[in-house]
Amino acid sequence: MTAAVTTWPELEDVVGDIRAVIDRKRVIACLPHKDADADSLGSALGFALSLRSTGHDVRVVVPSPLPRMLEYLPGFETISEDPGDIDALFTFDCATVARFGDKQDLIRRTDTVVNIDHHVSNEGFGTINLIEARASATGQVVHRLLTTIGAPITAGVATNLYAALFTDTGGFRHENTTEEALRLGADLVAAGANAGWVALKSYRSRSLPQIKLEGLAVARLHTEFEGRLVWSQITHAMLEEAGADMMESEGVIDQLQSIDTMEIALLFKENSPGVTKVSVRTRDPYDATAVCRPFGGGGHHRAAGAELSEPLAVFEPRVLDVARELLRSAE
Repeated sequence: MTAAVTTWPELEDVVGDIRAVIDRKRVIACLPHKDADADSLGSALGFALSLRSTGHDVRVVVPSPLPRMLEYLPGFETISEDPGDIDALFTFDCATVARFGDKQDLIRRTDTVVNIDHHVSNEGFGTINLIEARASATGQVVHRLLTTIGAPITAGVATNLYAALFTDTGGFRHENTTEEALRLGADLVAAGANAGWVALKSYRSRSLPQIKLEGLAVARLHTEFEGRLVWSQITHAMLEEAGADMMESEGVIDQLQSIDTMEIALLFKENSPGVTKVSVRTRDPYDATAVCRPFGGGGHHRAAGAELSEPLAVFEPRVLDVARELLRSAE
């Protein structure tokens, strides 16, 4: 049975409503998802910087923990722990309310929520939903919105949106690197984005504990199906041994998916003794969301994730069984 496909309104259908929210609301908050990446936080910061430059009161709030590895993004220092009383909330790059972590209550207690995303699995939790599943990154959706309403793209805005686009395309290496994405990258550089700085901080600026952690994860690498299925773990014991924190595990999945025979790569993370997260990467013909969907997760065709309140020893074999069945079904 084929899953139903949600048809989202086009930008042209909702831009008037979004403009009205911006014009009439006194205080606006911007919210990325938990464990924010550069697409989520860069989109939120870029949007906030643009509106602030026109006199709007815009506050950026981030679910715990604060992503220190993204301190290089312009406006990072303006992040608030609590936005206080707000009139409207804009969310970025988040498909489910649960992914907002300790800031989920902001969604529930705010009457006007504008949900901006590019995940096909988005729940549509906003009072206004701007979901462009064809976009390479949420930063691309934000750029279209800002230019459509005539909001300025300053150098700081451009750098944030470039970081969003650059990282969500894997440095313009993933399959979602479209002609439109490449042209937008050039436009953002023309607007003042510091492309070299973003590339350096994204892929050439790793801490010693991060390198040690990657080494431990590679040492624990497992393979099946002649290398088509690969997986590893990040446990609390490994974090302690490397002197790292969980945020420094973000590059490990890139190591797993670089294996030439890999078709499904899984990285299990022991977020706490009773909570486990899995990151999934796939190659054609496999859909990463098919691995995550049975566990309430989602994402993109080639990159997805899920998190459950289960110990690693319980969650890992369940996910592996789903991945194995996918590989068997294609044989």
